Amino acid sequence: MFSVIVVDDEMIIRENISSFINNCDIDFNVAAAFRDGSDAIKYLEENDVDVVISDIKMIKVSGIDLAQYIYENKPWINVILLSGYAEFEYAQAAIKYNVKEYITKPTNFDDLKNTLIKMSGLLKTQKNNNINSFLDNIMRLYASILSINPDEAKNELHLLLDSNTHRNEQLGQYAFNIFEIIIDKLYANLNIRISPDISGYSSLPELSSNNEIYNVSTHILDSIISQLSVKDKKTDNLVIDKLIQFINDNFSHNISLQDAAEKVFFNPAYCSRFFKEQTGENFSDYLLQVRMQHAVKLLRENKKINDISKACGYQSSGYFTRVFKDYYNCTPSEYLHKA
Repeated sequence: MFSVIVVDDEMIIRENISSFINNCDIDFNVAAAFRDGSDAIKYLEENDVDVVISDIKMIKVSGIDLAQYIYENKPWINVILLSGYAEFEYAQAAIKYNVKEYITKPTNFDDLKNTLIKMSGLLKTQKNNNINSFLDNIMRLYASILSINPDEAKNELHLLLDSNTHRNEQLGQYAFNIFEIIIDKLYANLNIRISPDISGYSSLPELSSNNEIYNVSTHILDSIISQLSVKDKKTDNLVIDKLIQFINDNFSHNISLQDAAEKVFFNPAYCSRFFKEQTGENFSDYLLQVRMQHAVKLLRENKKINDISKACGYQSSGYFTRVFKDYYNCTPSEYLHKA
């Protein structure tokens, strides 16, 4: 069963859509319903869902703005926008925020059901791909290595090797490929060089005994973790420095948590948890802080609001003003008068 939230400022529409989904024979359950995008964002800061169904025009935070928040902070959530015919071109502008589907209003429930059936298939494919993804499994191994957690790393490595013992690809070559990726990512992302002459590393592709492959692979893993543990700076600190540098260098662009995660070879969900553990702040809160501090700097330079919003990563000056007011408890112009 997949979870969904419904966001619409008209109570009747909100309740009708929620009731239809909960009573329809499809794989979705409505976890919550909200009258504005601002309420939905507060909910999503503490909760995960699979799908958000949102109207475009609402009182404070629009469906486009909500889609932007999701794109930047929780890109694994799928968005369906509800739009009137006159708003359809406006709705299509949200394609840059990875909006999956559009349904015109007034809502045709057959269209909604067909869209959700299609979305269910997409979600099942996504979940299956995530479970079986070679890269996703290596990301988990990589994260446990960076955390200098030998037991967890060995467990992840053995799960990876176990998953391939029944395949045609030779297990030794498979293990070699895993370590090649790990060593390459350590250098590419963190400028950490791992000694290439680890005992048994180059011979892995030629090994035929599964037991020997497991033993040699475990030895290689221990050697990598040992080399990392003697570094002057903790690897966790190197990763968080890389993430913060990415934010500081790119906050004026349309960046997301997924973009940041790719820079350090983490999946987005793990990257989100890691960032909070290391800094005490959510990724989205830190990004917002950097953007708002830059906004104040530009305000004091008498830049125009439209230019400031774009320089801080917001395509909509109206949305930027709402975010600024929520952050500083005053509008940009009021802030200048106070200063």
